[in-house]
Amino acid sequence: MKINKIGLNYTHSNQFSINRPIGSNDYLFLNLKTPAVFVIEGKEIYAEKNSVIVFSKGTPQQYFAHGGSYTNDFIHFDVEGERDLRNLPLNTLLVLPSSKQLNKIIKEIYLEYISNNSNRYESMDLLLKLLFVKINELVAYKPKDTILYGYYDTLLNLRSLIYRHPEEKWTVERLAHQVNLSPSHFQRLYKQTFGTTCIADVIACKIQYARTSLAATGGTVREIAAMCGYENEEHFMRQFKREVGLTPTEYRKQMR
Repeated sequence: MKINKIGLNYTHSNQFSINRPIGSNDYLFLNLKTPAVFVIEGKEIYAEKNSVIVFSKGTPQQYFAHGGSYTNDFIHFDVEGERDLRNLPLNTLLVLPSSKQLNKIIKEIYLEYISNNSNRYESMDLLLKLLFVKINELVAYKPKDTILYGYYDTLLNLRSLIYRHPEEKWTVERLAHQVNLSPSHFQRLYKQTFGTTCIADVIACKIQYARTSLAATGGTVREIAAMCGYENEEHFMRQFKREVGLTPTEYRKQMR
């Protein structure tokens, strides 16, 4: 994929309007930071903040501000084959539960675009593909309980915190307190969002960290258990055996 032009956090007045009857001679990706109105196949469609759209080449592009100022990110690009778009619906407004992940990726693409890095074109190609993969993931996120949309970023950040700190002694109560929810409500939202319990994630991150440490360091089982937040070495060994199917010592021998 080739990026022709990119804009980050472009803001316009409430009079902003775009009307390209034959498109822009390339593909156009828009990431909306404010509400807007799009005209698609002759129909006006209200677009919420956190909506995205990819216009295919030659498709009319007509959209304008709604109420207040208009802000978006945009990427004009070309592709060799639409399979690079990861089956993303084209010329269709997609409302996402969050755009924080996308904002980070778009910023990385922008920084590569304005840089003089020798591999910047390859980096932009990979990042743009990642962007579309993440959009597909977010589009597929359709919880039965719509209240989950409001907690998506909060729970995603919490899950990241869990995996970054396997040494912590995470409990349901402590995790629930982090996001200002009751333990029972928190557990239900977490399970519905990620398809697993928070404690299963806590154990998974500790065991993964232990596996990496056993394979890559010379630390003793006791030391690694402590690094993973276990006060009891035997508890760590039992849990490791249950999750991996091998004792820590057996696993280290197999990996080496």
